[in-house]
Amino acid sequence: MSELEEKVRKAAFTYLCHVKSHELQLPFDEFWQAMRPSEPAPPSPDWPPELSRNLLVGMRQENEFIDALCLKYELG
Repeated sequence: MSELEEKVRKAAFTYLCHVKSHELQLPFDEFWQAMRPSEPAPPSPDWPPELSRNLLVGMRQENEFIDALCLKYELG
């Protein structure tokens, strides 16, 4: 996997964690640890979770991995 692909995947996980932690009313760091226990949590985005959801919608149209990730975590 290229460095760019790795960064895109990490961004997708960050956005997904931002949206789902908000939906479930859990702290971002706790949700990240449940989802990615072997990686330190990145900073939570400073913008509203709806913006992270919109970013994922655009990303998943062009990336099968991100589409599968959104389906797995039931992000409509």
